[in-house]
Amino acid sequence: MLAALAARDGAVVLPHEIVPDRPDAIREALGAGGADAVVISGGSSVGQEDHAPRLVAELGTLDYHGVSMRPSSPAGVGRIGACTVFLLPGNPVSCLCAYEFFAGPTLRALGGRSRAWPHRRVSLPLARKISSAVGRTDYVRVAIEAGAWVPIATSGARSSPRPCARMAA
Repeated sequence: MLAALAARDGAVVLPHEIVPDRPDAIREALGAGGADAVVISGGSSVGQEDHAPRLVAELGTLDYHGVSMRPSSPAGVGRIGACTVFLLPGNPVSCLCAYEFFAGPTLRALGGRSRAWPHRRVSLPLARKISSAVGRTDYVRVAIEAGAWVPIATSGARSSPRPCARMAA
């Protein structure tokens, strides 16, 4: 998914691999060089086995880690030398949202393209209320029924993927 999105956004996708959740393996992969940007999926949260944020900070700078957005709260961005490093969640839905809001616009800009949202926009009323924590932006999967947005799943990133609609608290 990430390779296809990066290619869509004009990146030349270099060979990539699945790296074991071991600090030495992640450090080695981050030090490989040769890229303007690196996109990491997984290992970006705050668990014991989530080494990527700490390693990016050790090897360069961790500009931010953790966003007030659901799904995608463990997303982050840092730099190692001149290379921008995107930390995306491992969950596919969270990863997709984090890519589209953080990595995608930056990759497009690096290639001289517009940072603008690459998808068609449709404004419709909500069929029913969606609750959200104050101060957090939630992206909720929806379907269009009878000319209105109908939430499909509002209980986290693990539900079946559907189109996302933006909703601010």
